[in-house]
Amino acid sequence: MKSVATTVVTAADAAGRFPSQNDLEAVQGNIQRAAARLEAAEKLAAGLDNVTKEAGDACFNKYPYLKQPGEAGENQTKVDKCYRDLGH
Repeated sequence: MKSVATTVVTAADAAGRFPSQNDLEAVQGNIQRAAARLEAAEKLAAGLDNVTKEAGDACFNKYPYLKQPGEAGENQTKVDKCYRDLGH
């Protein structure tokens, strides 16, 4: 994964220039928001099991045919695999 600094420098280099003041301010703003992004990621990760369960339940409620023989949710093993895949 590229950092915001690498992306800005690469874009400026590709344009044949040094990073501008606006480029550097964008990097600074991104760094300043890093703590908030990390906090959001931690909250999402903490609730991943609940989000996964709700998403799976919503799919099976919206598409009840998935519980029929030959479909993705025909037995508990397959249902568990669906929830696992949603979590990924």
